[in-house]
Amino acid sequence: MLVDLVHVETCDGVRLDGTLRRASDDVENKLGVDIVILHHGVTGNFYNPGMFDQYSDAILKSGCSVLQVNNRGHDPIVKVKVAGTVKKYGAAYEVVDECRYDFAAWIDFAEKHGFRDIGIWGHSLGAVKSIYYMALEQDKRVKVVVACSPPRFSCSGFIDTSNGEDFSRILSQAEHHVRTGSPDALMEVTNPYNILISADVFIQKYGPAEKYNVLKYIPSVRVPLLVTIGTEESKDIMAFEGLSQQVAELSNNLDNMTFESVPGADHVYTDQRDYLWNVVSQWIAKNARDRVS
Repeated sequence: MLVDLVHVETCDGVRLDGTLRRASDDVENKLGVDIVILHHGVTGNFYNPGMFDQYSDAILKSGCSVLQVNNRGHDPIVKVKVAGTVKKYGAAYEVVDECRYDFAAWIDFAEKHGFRDIGIWGHSLGAVKSIYYMALEQDKRVKVVVACSPPRFSCSGFIDTSNGEDFSRILSQAEHHVRTGSPDALMEVTNPYNILISADVFIQKYGPAEKYNVLKYIPSVRVPLLVTIGTEESKDIMAFEGLSQQVAELSNNLDNMTFESVPGADHVYTDQRDYLWNVVSQWIAKNARDRVS
């Protein structure tokens, strides 16, 4: 497999790495966009095996180029030198709002390398970021957005679940750290996910403000948007309890949005990856035709 190792620098000086695979001129482009940018979920990255490895191959075989990239939330903890100062990023310290800098940098990269019609495909937190970015930035270079399994970050929703009491305890612990001057204190939490996270970031992502509740931003995305959720996800992940129904209701009122419930699929679509690819590829091909320049 031939890939180009590539990197970008965001507007705030963070280096991000990824791979670029260019489609062959001999293969007919069946997707209708020039390139798809793949954005991983929390603690993910572009270099470890995962579902996007399979889909990167499939996109290329469809005659479309593909960027598989890191964002600043890659891996549990990373240290980055920015303007002579070492800063901590990774999932434990990531400020989700700064994904706007990461997405813009990779889209800029694609544009500078000759790609005009761009698709974004995010998984998990990458799906939340894809929706958040497009809702706020309305980037006209992006023609279609695929958001697979975007969790709902809703403090009130978490409290109302069967694990609500444990979530409230963890939230109180995080608030105590921040209140006593230790916002960077690391916490190994079990709800809403098993993750190592700083107290301040826990509150930002999952706290009462619900700043990153994906349901707030879906209606503001103007380009064609596909959201998928596996039917098994709500059984294991509290952030998906009741979410399929809420997203389905939104899709009924939004002409540019499609919702697909994937039968038998867990959060990484273990046994349903071919099914998901059929859904995604057909949807992109259908919707890109009306959007490309």
